[in-house]
Amino acid sequence: MVKLYRLRKSEDFKKVLDHRHVALKGDAVSVFVKENDLGHARIGISTSTKLGNAVVRARIRRQIRAQINLTDVLSAPYDIVILVRNGYRNHTFQENLQTLGKAFRSLNKSSRGENQ
Repeated sequence: MVKLYRLRKSEDFKKVLDHRHVALKGDAVSVFVKENDLGHARIGISTSTKLGNAVVRARIRRQIRAQINLTDVLSAPYDIVILVRNGYRNHTFQENLQTLGKAFRSLNKSSRGENQ
C-alpha cells in the first residue's frame, strides 16, 4: 500500500475516531470511517500492545495491508481507521479478509448511493 493511501498523523486518526461512524464492529476488527474530499481512500491501522510484541503487531499490520490490496476500497473517498482486536488472531487470513471485505462493500454501496 502506497504512502499516499495511509493515514500517518495522530490528528487524522483522531478526526476519524471522533466522527464516530462505524462501518463494522466485530471481535476481530472495528472499522471507523469519515468522508474525505481527496478522491481516494486513506487508511490507518492501529494495533494495541495487548495483541503481542512488536513482531506480532507488525505481522498483523502487514496482513491487513495485504487484505486491503485484495479489495477495491482504495478508490472510495474515505478516511478509514482499522482498530485490530484480540479476536483477529483467532481467525484465518481468509476469514479476516471476508470480514474486512464486508465492511468495505458497505462503504462502496453508500458512496454509489449518494452519487445517484
